[in-house]
Amino acid sequence: MSSAVHSAAAKGVLVGVGLIFVASGLMVAGLRLAQSIPQSYGWLAPLFLALGAVGSLTAWFGLRKGRRWPLAIIALLYVPWTIVGLLGDAKQGYWPLVAAEALGLVLVVWAIATITRRPV
Repeated sequence: MSSAVHSAAAKGVLVGVGLIFVASGLMVAGLRLAQSIPQSYGWLAPLFLALGAVGSLTAWFGLRKGRRWPLAIIALLYVPWTIVGLLGDAKQGYWPLVAAEALGLVLVVWAIATITRRPV
């Protein structure tokens, strides 16, 4: 495949990961409103919504030809929180979530590396 196809796929991955963060925020908010999860998890909903919105918008609008700075923002938004989620879910034994988060982390790293390698 060409570099342009890989770059487009990588951008799609980064936008998609942001949308997953948004969906997670909506689910946590819904579970919190239904009082199905402890009140202490309430702060996660706005965090996930913010991370997802900023990450998706940065990937969609910021990743134009020659721009590298949006990758730093995306990496700071996605990578640490995915690792925190992965470790927390592993500690609780939520293995399907751990597998999904590990796959997401690999895809984010691949996408960032792919976009970094494209010609300026």
